[in-house]
Amino acid sequence: MTLIELKESLHKKIDNLNDADRLEMLNTIISSYKDDVFIVPEHMKEGIRQGHNDIKKGDFITMEELEKKYEKWLKE
Repeated sequence: MTLIELKESLHKKIDNLNDADRLEMLNTIISSYKDDVFIVPEHMKEGIRQGHNDIKKGDFITMEELEKKYEKWLKE
């Protein structure tokens, strides 16, 4: 796919997209490339903070524990 074809494809997808949250997400991603640095949107920062707090309190499980817990599902 050429660059022009890719742009046209994205334009069509965006034109047909009626989900405000996804459009906001795309806008954030595209806007963040000004300095080639991804800027975490404010609404995501609270979730990150909560995750850090959970880890500090020991309220998490390791990937190994998760795999053991759901081993049956992983085999299907």
